[in-house]
Amino acid sequence: MVSPKLPPSSRILIADDSVVCRGVLVILLETAGYEVVSVLDGRQALDALRNHSFDLAILDNDMPNLDGLGALAELRAFLPSLPVLVCSGTITPDVAVRYRELGIDDLLNKPVDPRALRDKIAGIITRQNLSASASASPFRLPSFRGVRTAADKSLPCPLTQGMSKFALRLQADMDRLRDFRSVAILEGRHGSGRFELALSATNDPASHKFVAHADELTAARLDELLKPAHADTHSVLLVILEADRLLPEKQLLLEELVRGRLASQSTLSKRLRIILCAQSSLCDLHFNEFLLLRATTATFLVPDFVDRWQDWGDIARAILRRAGTGRGTFSTESIKWMDRQLWPGDYMQLHRTIELARRLAGVTSTLTEAHMATARAQEAECTDPLFHDMLFHLHSGGEA
Repeated sequence: MVSPKLPPSSRILIADDSVVCRGVLVILLETAGYEVVSVLDGRQALDALRNHSFDLAILDNDMPNLDGLGALAELRAFLPSLPVLVCSGTITPDVAVRYRELGIDDLLNKPVDPRALRDKIAGIITRQNLSASASASPFRLPSFRGVRTAADKSLPCPLTQGMSKFALRLQADMDRLRDFRSVAILEGRHGSGRFELALSATNDPASHKFVAHADELTAARLDELLKPAHADTHSVLLVILEADRLLPEKQLLLEELVRGRLASQSTLSKRLRIILCAQSSLCDLHFNEFLLLRATTATFLVPDFVDRWQDWGDIARAILRRAGTGRGTFSTESIKWMDRQLWPGDYMQLHRTIELARRLAGVTSTLTEAHMATARAQEAECTDPLFHDMLFHLHSGGEA
């Protein structure tokens, strides 16, 4: 990856009580062109953050006076949106879950790969700059009101077949999975489109597709969710969202499901595929070794949406195909318009814009540049449920 050119004002705070680790990070980041401030513990980090402006904070977990978790909890009270990376070799799965709940950009296990860390930081800073540019833009158009929600009867049948290059590669790789490799992992940040990519991972139109959030995963929930799959012999795809929040006992539950050791689900094991959607590497979280082994050749890193600009056109067509149940197209001008825009708000920003444009177009089958521009102007204020929400509702056991 070629690191983007960064403005000289990019400032990073490092909090680590190890002289060696702190020194290595300072040299690495200063060489990359950042302004770096380093401190010894969480208390000094909070003092620096209260008195100076930073674009990113890198925290160690185990520090004197105030550890990384305590520092993060306090800084979120006055810096709720500051990007934070946690670099540590002392994090247990339950502590990792607490970090996620407080909001971090990633959790990296020591020793950190210098190139991976540099590229990760460059991506975070780039998103910050794009977001700031978009927020400062005077671009505004009149807001349309009275749009219909996505949960209406005009969306009767989810079409989850993706058409982007990444989706097609994922489908091909998943088709090659055999019983021994019945687990796949999709690693990517919020807004990268992991959920829709996971649902598009099978080409079998008759396949059962189910989704569950890590926090709600129990044996009883699996019995309820997977019940329809026992009525036939079609393949089964189970998507677990926020898999990095799975506690050890829930990881063991999934292992037992894959092994066919859950009495109520034993008949599904040979036709079951599981996709674990996570924000960061499950290997770094000391995840269940059996599940990781099953995913050895099926772990996919989903790029941040801002880095997938060459794929935006295909992604937009896939969104329209799903949300429009196979109907509707973009005009040539609207595709060119999309390519000229900044989409710092992630995959869901583009998703909301297309969904709103589709509603504004009404019975018109072609979405024009005017439809898209008007929708883009109001997407940030949109609180209606979109097709993305309907997909989750359908595949988590709800009804359309």
